[in-house]
Amino acid sequence: MYLVEALVNWLTLYWVTIIVIFHLSLSLLTSVHVLLFKENERTSLAWIGLVIFSPVVGSLFYWLFGINRIKRSAQKEHPQTLKKNFRYKKKPINFHQLPTNWHAALIAGHAINPINYLACNKIEPLINGDDAYPAMIDSINGAKHHIVLSSYIFDYDTIGRQFITALAQAHQRGVIVNVLLDGIGVGYSWHKSDRALNKLGVKTARFLPAISFTSIRFINLRNHRKILCVDGEVAYIGGMNISENNVIKSAKHPIDDVHFKVTGPVIDQISQVFIEDWFFATRKLIQFPHYIVKTSNPDQLNTKTTQRHVNPVVARVIQDGPDEHHNRIRWTLINALVCAKKSVKIMTPYFIPDQTLMTSLHAAAMRGVSIEIIVPQHSNILFVDWVMAANYSRIIEHGIKIYKNKRPFDHSKIVLIDDIWSFIGSTNWDARSLEFNFEINLECFDTELNSKLSKFFALKKKGSALVINDDIHGLPTYKKIRNNLFRLFSPYL
Repeated sequence: MYLVEALVNWLTLYWVTIIVIFHLSLSLLTSVHVLLFKENERTSLAWIGLVIFSPVVGSLFYWLFGINRIKRSAQKEHPQTLKKNFRYKKKPINFHQLPTNWHAALIAGHAINPINYLACNKIEPLINGDDAYPAMIDSINGAKHHIVLSSYIFDYDTIGRQFITALAQAHQRGVIVNVLLDGIGVGYSWHKSDRALNKLGVKTARFLPAISFTSIRFINLRNHRKILCVDGEVAYIGGMNISENNVIKSAKHPIDDVHFKVTGPVIDQISQVFIEDWFFATRKLIQFPHYIVKTSNPDQLNTKTTQRHVNPVVARVIQDGPDEHHNRIRWTLINALVCAKKSVKIMTPYFIPDQTLMTSLHAAAMRGVSIEIIVPQHSNILFVDWVMAANYSRIIEHGIKIYKNKRPFDHSKIVLIDDIWSFIGSTNWDARSLEFNFEINLECFDTELNSKLSKFFALKKKGSALVINDDIHGLPTYKKIRNNLFRLFSPYL
């Protein structure tokens, strides 16, 4: 009892000194970690300032939000002996008869992402949930062996329940079904979708669950990929979550979007990303059927010329995330922008590029390349709209044109360069996608696909308003201050 009383008296007497020493020790430890592991100088300085001038709270924010823990833990949790099952055999670069001005890009592309470009693919744009969901559910209903599905948001609404029913019926037919949901995204449906799937016997897993008894999870690291692969015969990727809001004909809060149906050998690369994600989430390795060429004419089975005529797209997967694949999408975009000769068309729900990407765009514009960007007039995140507005004056330098789409929130994500290169998938042009999210995109070479998406882009542009200097300078001063204040926090949005 005497010891307890003495301890209380000592703490009462020296509590200020104890707190100061604790703050200084924690701040020093945190600042050293920032210096050793943060690459961006401005971000590092901001973190150190927050740590020093916000006692304890600043350090707490850094350890929760500022560390790329997955990058280090991925190396531990994906042992190299097992990762050999995930790797592709290195082959000589095949230029697939693409224009010579893109050959250097393909060479650099292999250095950025050592995965082969594959010919004989077919990629079909599906506009909104009106087109995408029926096609996806038909593929699920026709499944015979294996289905893998990954989604950031899986709402428990009329559309979500249609997917749940189709997946459960496939499971009852003996099809192996694996559904991977993001640990944060699953909360949008209050966990109802995964509970419903589990109740019906469908195997589900969470990628980085928000609450874990084995490790600390971080809400700023999310699996933003949208993948559906069926039997190694067909795949779907893009930016579309599973939600009735994407069915424009009936949605109360409509969200425009575009998804893509994929057939061809690149399906194996898409399913491989899911296999790695599933292993990361469950420590279990699944076997998924490989793509097999099918044709109604047996004499044409091995005729590459015939396959290329029917399925002309040369494509490969680019995956990115805060792990060993970090920065691959950013470098892929920079690599492609260097090759632009005539035009660059970008459609994205959030356009907050870092300085490197913005410089690459300006460099292309100064070479005489036409650059057009379409963003929503109003996104689903108000302060992101403010940050984009703060950047307009910087963006439109050197002739870059940016348009605000007047439609309801447009979540479409495409990048088109000249008349041949297309970049489709889940990635936005912001720090969250390029730094913290696990994303999947397809890098595609094909004039027909590019033409279809260019027409889609032109249609969107018709309903959009060009941002001009008068709009920017005409803003009230308080809005300019507000917008630029939030711009300071753009790396963390």
